[in-house]
Amino acid sequence: MPQWRAGVRLSPLKARIFDAIKRAGADGIMIEDINAVCFDGLSTNVNVRTHIHQINDALAETDIQIYGGGNTGLVGFFRIRKLKQKASL
Repeated sequence: MPQWRAGVRLSPLKARIFDAIKRAGADGIMIEDINAVCFDGLSTNVNVRTHIHQINDALAETDIQIYGGGNTGLVGFFRIRKLKQKASL
């Protein structure tokens, strides 16, 4: 059954990923920890990252985004941030 996060409909798995990142707060969460929490450590970094990109696609019309930081490649951490409002002309 779909679940709603930040005003968008997500699958239960994607909602769990979103929740894990949100709970991490400003410190963020490592991709390996997302794998451990949401996939019982049975997934790959590529698969986790793909889900995060799909969540961001769903969030595209909102002011919320998941962004990564840290090392290059498939390691690093993820946080949720609120995008700044665009100035009206």
